[in-house]
Amino acid sequence: MDDGLRMVQTRACGAWILPGDPTCAGVARRLFRRVASDLALGRESTDDGVTMVSELAANTLHASQRRAFPVNPELWLYLRGAGQRVELVCKVFDTLPGWLRGNVPGRTVCRVPADAMSGRGLEVVHELSNGCWGHHLTRSRLSGTGIRGKAVWFSLPVPAAGAMPGGRYPVTAKDAMTELEQDLSTRGFSGRLVRADDTAADMAVLSIASGLTVWCRSAAAWLRAPGIVAQQWNYWDLVEVEEQAVQAHEMIVSTADPSLLVDATRTGAGLRAMAKTAMVPGAQPSRFSRGDDPRYPATRAVAPD
Repeated sequence: MDDGLRMVQTRACGAWILPGDPTCAGVARRLFRRVASDLALGRESTDDGVTMVSELAANTLHASQRRAFPVNPELWLYLRGAGQRVELVCKVFDTLPGWLRGNVPGRTVCRVPADAMSGRGLEVVHELSNGCWGHHLTRSRLSGTGIRGKAVWFSLPVPAAGAMPGGRYPVTAKDAMTELEQDLSTRGFSGRLVRADDTAADMAVLSIASGLTVWCRSAAAWLRAPGIVAQQWNYWDLVEVEEQAVQAHEMIVSTADPSLLVDATRTGAGLRAMAKTAMVPGAQPSRFSRGDDPRYPATRAVAPD
């Protein structure tokens, strides 16, 4: 726990393996509460986050009861943004790329019938996060082989007291790209990355796949990928750059080879639906740039530990 907490505090990504049994949600709640407390998140936001992470963790357990997973679910926590816009991002990863009920959820989450015994988890997340949540294809952080799957995420604002940058950040483009390259290598991209550095111009370029490149120059990083609007991050947001790059790669690969999503859902809802509704941090309206998203009341809460 302490190692993961230090990683979050220093703007790296804290990652924990969640048990693939009924204790999964409880472990996720305790981990989230500990990190949120150390970031001075506040009681209400912490309680909301504990409820949401419990719902996401419980969803992975429901999925594993229907299908054996090659690795256990994972909990990822990291900070993104700067100044008054720092957020704690919480993601729960599992190796099911689709959804058991077939309908890929989006911001227009359909309400579950009042007499239903389950299925309200994402309604709860939608409400408590003020619509600042989503899902995307990605790869495991802890398997060592970059096993494919999806992550469902939400974010909560972090007060200035808990958002102070910690640790040391890359100063040059070369150092920033080295950090990105090392992190991507641990997620199954080792041996496939092509890199070029121009030290004199303080610039570095990393090719991940055809049409997918990451650029670093003069304390800024940005991603170029088909169908993605160019975004720019500071070097303290390299975790977000990495997350965006992995997601873009997985969407490109899955679009080219739809068989990767065979049996992902009962009804065959696959990549096309996911591509339309997948919500990536920074690519859709967020807490700081909301769209006209419908709001639904939270109908169930899980008591925190």
